[in-house]
Amino acid sequence: MITKAATIGSIVAVLALLSGCGGGSTVKSAPGPAVESAPAQSAPEATKMANAVPNQPEDASFWQLIDETRKAAGNDTGRQSELLKDRLTELSPQSIVEFARTRHRLDRRAYTWSLWGAASVIEDGCSDDCFRDFRGYVISLGRGPYERALRNPDSLASVAQGAEAGDWENADNVAPDAYSSVTGGDFPLDDSDLSGRPRGTPFDDNNTAALVRRYPQLATRFRNTN
Repeated sequence: MITKAATIGSIVAVLALLSGCGGGSTVKSAPGPAVESAPAQSAPEATKMANAVPNQPEDASFWQLIDETRKAAGNDTGRQSELLKDRLTELSPQSIVEFARTRHRLDRRAYTWSLWGAASVIEDGCSDDCFRDFRGYVISLGRGPYERALRNPDSLASVAQGAEAGDWENADNVAPDAYSSVTGGDFPLDDSDLSGRPRGTPFDDNNTAALVRRYPQLATRFRNTN
């Protein structure tokens, strides 16, 4: 009876262990099964984290740096980028990378036809490169203007400047330079521009009447329409 009880107890223990691991391999010394099972378990969690990112604490740190450097620069975009790079070099390499990840996500959120149309109204036409600069510029203005612009790009009429006065080209991602300064190595993330079609409804830059209806405040300010 003792032997039988011990055997049953061993079986129950093994079953409990398997259940606690979600049915995966329980032998830590077997690297093959452990590596193979990881993606299946981590994918849902990765998706959950990606969806929750807009409300993560690192957003507050990101926007704090943006707001502080914008204020210190006296609303000078080029100067703000210089100050931002200096601030980033005071952080750890991993913190710099996380800053860049947050910026990339914010940039992707702003990759919409609606915001591109706003840039086109301001500049009387805006190329791919122009739109990339514009998205960086909108981010550089701070969380309030950025969030309002995503909801209603016409709200930029009260805060945005044209490409020349606003210095859009210098609202760049300074994280790669800061990372290289700190580590002496190459930046580990891809910093190329976004590709594919923006989200939303395209605009017709040749249809002035439609643009005025879609962006009345921006059209009034930047295209002198009444």
